[in-house]
Amino acid sequence: MKNIFAISRLGLLAAFLFATAYPGTAQTNEFDPPALYLSWQRDPSTTMTIQWHTLDATGRSELQFKKLEGGSWSTAKGSSEPMPYSTRIIHTVELTKLTADTYYLFRFTGNAREYKFRTMPLDLKKPVRFISGGDVYHQRDLMDQMNALAAKLDPAFVVLGGDLAYAVGGKNSDKDNVQRWYDYFDSWKQLAVAPDGRLIPHLVTIGNHEVVGFWDKTPADALGFYALFAMPGKQGYNHLDFGNYMTLLLLDSQHTRPVAGAQTKWLEQTLSKRKRVPHLFPVYHIPGYPSVRSFDGGENGHISAAIREHWSPLFEKHGVKISFENHEHAFKRTHPIRNGKVDMEGVTYLGDGAWGVRLRETHPADTTWYLAKAGAIRHMYLVTLYPDQRHIVAVDGDGKIFDEIYQRVEKSRALKP
Repeated sequence: MKNIFAISRLGLLAAFLFATAYPGTAQTNEFDPPALYLSWQRDPSTTMTIQWHTLDATGRSELQFKKLEGGSWSTAKGSSEPMPYSTRIIHTVELTKLTADTYYLFRFTGNAREYKFRTMPLDLKKPVRFISGGDVYHQRDLMDQMNALAAKLDPAFVVLGGDLAYAVGGKNSDKDNVQRWYDYFDSWKQLAVAPDGRLIPHLVTIGNHEVVGFWDKTPADALGFYALFAMPGKQGYNHLDFGNYMTLLLLDSQHTRPVAGAQTKWLEQTLSKRKRVPHLFPVYHIPGYPSVRSFDGGENGHISAAIREHWSPLFEKHGVKISFENHEHAFKRTHPIRNGKVDMEGVTYLGDGAWGVRLRETHPADTTWYLAKAGAIRHMYLVTLYPDQRHIVAVDGDGKIFDEIYQRVEKSRALKP
């Protein structure tokens, strides 16, 4: 196995030589939010959504921002809502009309401490990297280890496919485990800082441990998730377009929205409008092709079957080549699959959600028709995008590459280098 920190072709080593945090000008008695996290609701090249928590309702949903290089401070205001089963207040401010591929600073009104972020580029003149994973927090030490590793890999953002804080069980609600949300956000705030000091945005999808009753429920059964995250929004599923080069599809694998019906109709409409986008990535929780659970049955087998029936044909029809799945607490890479069979023109399903959780043994790949490789391995996927190809490596908890994929983009979708 190769250690990711020694892979010069990914340009990572140089990034590690920079400072690990933007110091700002912190002073005593300054506001220090217990949770601070970034994401997007719209165009990642011209917007940034900033969310933070206060311990009570006395704080304002307001901040100041400016370009790192020059410019004066502007004030942006947002909204707030109570965190379910907590005295905390969730504040949300969306910054708009930003410049693409540009560093910005922000600070909370009345405070001197500054934080840094960077908007996404409009194109792939330079490679773009992001990380995908899921099933985040069984144990704090494991979550911390993986969050710190993700930051060192210097991604533009991280997308996590559900089961985030494990604050919800089959019958338990966020009320019973709200401290787990506090821990989840504390770890992200402390550790998800890139080598150049910028805060790393993270996007999420819903998983069964965000929902009382796990699946076949409604948003009313996932109050914490829907209050805490601005994206994917109240609909529960959404898409995010990155310039002309990538679309992320954040899906709900039947936790609060059915796979079939309105979500599938929306998915087809969304994909059909992106015939020239070179990189399309669905992200969701329950896998269509499980590495641990039964292919045909089990407690959520009906959902896996629904994904294969309703979503997989759309992926195949509209040029999806990689789909990110989670839930199984293991590593898996399928063979390319099309029409329910191994086909080199098909979709490769990557998973299966093993960020900071206890691992499970998988089906043997050599006797499971759809599995190319699988095992009980803690991991994340580092994805690097180019105009005409993509490179994906699986990185274990020690920072070692143990699997990788190169894919060429279809000629009709490829961008000019």
